[in-house]
Amino acid sequence: MSAADANEKRAGLPTGVQAAVSHALRMVFAFVVIVSAVFNSAAIAQSGPTLKVVEHTWGFDGRVQPGQFNPLSILLDNQTDQAIDATATLQRIQALLNPAGGQYVQQVFIAPAARRWVQFYPYVANSYQTAWVLSFDGEKIGEFMQPRPAYKLESEKQEQQPQVVILDRAETVSSRPSTVKHLPENIFPPYATVTVGLHTVFMDHVPDWELPRQQAFLSWLKLGGRLHLLRDRRGEYPRFSGELADLNQPLTRYFIGSGIVNRLDVQREGLTETMVRNAVVLDALKDEDEEFKQFIRQQNQINRGIGQLIEIEPSSIDEQFFRHMRELTLPDHAWWLIFLLALCYIGLIFPGCFALSKNKQLHFLATYSALVGLSLIFSLLFLAIGQRGYGESTTLQTLAVARAEDNTHWSVMQWNALFVISGDSYQVTAPDQQSVYSTGETVDQAEVQIMPGNAGGITMQIPPFSSQTFVSRRRLASADWRLEISDIDLQLSGLVKLSIQTGDNFPAAEGNKYLVLAGRRIYEMKYDDQTKQLRLFGAKRRLAEYCQPNFDIQYTRPWGQHQQEDLRTPTERFYDESLPTLVQRNLLDDLVNKVSRYELPSDRLRLFVYTTLPDEFMISVSTDTKNTGKILFARDLFLRSGDQN
Repeated sequence: MSAADANEKRAGLPTGVQAAVSHALRMVFAFVVIVSAVFNSAAIAQSGPTLKVVEHTWGFDGRVQPGQFNPLSILLDNQTDQAIDATATLQRIQALLNPAGGQYVQQVFIAPAARRWVQFYPYVANSYQTAWVLSFDGEKIGEFMQPRPAYKLESEKQEQQPQVVILDRAETVSSRPSTVKHLPENIFPPYATVTVGLHTVFMDHVPDWELPRQQAFLSWLKLGGRLHLLRDRRGEYPRFSGELADLNQPLTRYFIGSGIVNRLDVQREGLTETMVRNAVVLDALKDEDEEFKQFIRQQNQINRGIGQLIEIEPSSIDEQFFRHMRELTLPDHAWWLIFLLALCYIGLIFPGCFALSKNKQLHFLATYSALVGLSLIFSLLFLAIGQRGYGESTTLQTLAVARAEDNTHWSVMQWNALFVISGDSYQVTAPDQQSVYSTGETVDQAEVQIMPGNAGGITMQIPPFSSQTFVSRRRLASADWRLEISDIDLQLSGLVKLSIQTGDNFPAAEGNKYLVLAGRRIYEMKYDDQTKQLRLFGAKRRLAEYCQPNFDIQYTRPWGQHQQEDLRTPTERFYDESLPTLVQRNLLDDLVNKVSRYELPSDRLRLFVYTTLPDEFMISVSTDTKNTGKILFARDLFLRSGDQN
């Protein structure tokens, strides 16, 4: 049939039929256009910018440090001639491919046909293996399995070496020496807050670092790092400048804060396995405390095997803190009135409404009206009585451990619980503090986005009358306490006498607690307002006992305390009972996870100050909050001659 015949035949159709045919043809044409556009978009997307993961490095030597923020360095290759400017996200994946926790987010630009290292800083709470997924603008790019930890939480005879690396130039691929792991200098983190898991660095050249990386490396060293300087190919030691100029001391061995610098008379090719093993020593890791083991055996006889030698499991400590913080914000409902109303409601429904339905003088709709009316009235009553409005306010609760880097800088590990009364998006920031954040080891997916660094923060979508918990680590500056040991008598049996002179900025307030650690013994101190001195006060205790206070069979009272009426508020009780756990948690920064094997080196004392969180250490929230919290300051006081604190 010709087109003319078709037109003539269609022209003979009724007007309504012609309109229907025309509408159908337009719908078919629109459908074809849409399908073509979809396929063209897919083809364009497939031919657009693509990324390839070339390599990745967990931590510094391919392992992670549980209880710390660990760098994850990923080398990406842009395999096209188009630049990529996208939002990169990293998220932990639980069993059955369920996203868990918040998203680590950063904006990434990669030039055409170029490669770039991208670095994330996830918090690793335990030693369990899990997967992490990297996405760009929602598209999965790669998946990375969390590797084994740098220490094992289970008791094993074989000791495991901490993270040890030799620094390589960024443009050089070197396999020598083969006795130690290699780390390209350009992926050393620019933030000191993510370097805690690194123990030892071997270096034979001046790294090409910008100022933030120099400062981060120096902070790591002051906090207890070990640096071994090797001779370069010309037989000379590196000569530093700028922030690292303090490393040029003409000594074979010298101290930088709590860190140690050694000069080894060898080039990198001559670095043997024996030399590496001898250079890497965990000073605080000793044999089991025999006195404490005997104490445990006695407790086993008394408490039917309850006592045991504990190890520090960071995720259990995190959950312990977070659980108690959430409990402190639970509302005080009038439960007696709620139960009474519930009984009344049930009684009115049955037998009340049932008896009403048996009354033949009433219309049958009366029963249905009564049911609807009772449901409406009691719903309003339950809403009014059961709503969370008993004087609650938006509250930020905090526990923190601050480790002294030097006289004026602190590395602060912090546990936070933000309780809100109105649902909204809340942002927590700490400008210029090298901050890193995480939601911790939660198994649920959280509406949380995390950005690290001096301009970073954590953004949380929180429902009304609920809490969001998170951990953070920051580097803060504060006033000098001007501490000086004025009198000390340290015997083999322990401290006999100790006086510490303090300055005007020392946190002295009623209710503060002061402890000092010497070797494996912890002592209570007392502050004298008149002389501004700390002096020994109270008997010494084993560190392992102090950090493991619960021994009776029901774990109902702390070690050494008798059952008596507790007049403290729940908040005061929580903060008081958290002190031993915070002391225990502080030991992880020394890379020792078993308290009974921890011994502070003999060249120092460690002062603990437990006080209310100062205003300058509070974290900023994008809303008005009621801030409550405690912080444990840990400061090493050195006994070696010529060392200033």
